[in-house]
Amino acid sequence: MITITIDGKAVTVPEGTTILEAAQQTGIWIPTLCHHESLTPYGGCRLCAVEVAGDNGTQIVSACTFAAVNGLVVETATERVLNIRKFIIELLLAEAPQAKVLQDMAQALGVVQPQRFTPRNELCIACGQCVRACREIVGVSAVDFANRGYERIAAAPFFQRSEDCIGCGTCVAVCPTGAITMRDIAEGEKATVPDGETLEGPARIMDNWKVGFKMKRCTKCGEPFAPEFQLEQISKKVSLPDDFFDVCRQCRM
Repeated sequence: MITITIDGKAVTVPEGTTILEAAQQTGIWIPTLCHHESLTPYGGCRLCAVEVAGDNGTQIVSACTFAAVNGLVVETATERVLNIRKFIIELLLAEAPQAKVLQDMAQALGVVQPQRFTPRNELCIACGQCVRACREIVGVSAVDFANRGYERIAAAPFFQRSEDCIGCGTCVAVCPTGAITMRDIAEGEKATVPDGETLEGPARIMDNWKVGFKMKRCTKCGEPFAPEFQLEQISKKVSLPDDFFDVCRQCRM
């Protein structure tokens, strides 16, 4: 165990704990948009900037990626830190001014519109959560970053239909701004996938990755419960009876 000081408070945590994790354990708020407890720390949004003291003075680091060491002194709300966070949230608001999570965070940080930057009116802020979740949790790479710098976004490879996507919706669940959309098409309805394919419900469409799926029906209750392709891919990786995925979770309980 090691002991660090955050905002004047001594905190004892296991070795290897990040500053963000240590702060969260003590109820100290450090804003972040790219961090998720189930994913590898990324340090992309930089909103979690904090100031740490060292032998040569202080430096700004990202709390989600900086591992605490014994005796470390951290300040989370200095004028320098707060100015950095305000500047970053202004940039993000220019990217996605309609994102509720950004509006709420801007209010918490004391940032009010109008911003100094021209809004781009998009929702993707390149936080990378969908990319990492697809790789680390789902185990595929249906989405990655495209373009560079200010134009960087998450997209299907080469902006084409993603053959790796299994329609699980994990990317939708972790996206903080709602930039990724998933539609469930009811029975009897028809919808067009962004690549031009027309599907009749029950079906699921992942608009961003330009892919659609027919839904599997439970053999007991008759309700659609998961994309057929998703279940086919999972069945290849696990040792379960052939008919295991014929029944939905509710009917299996």
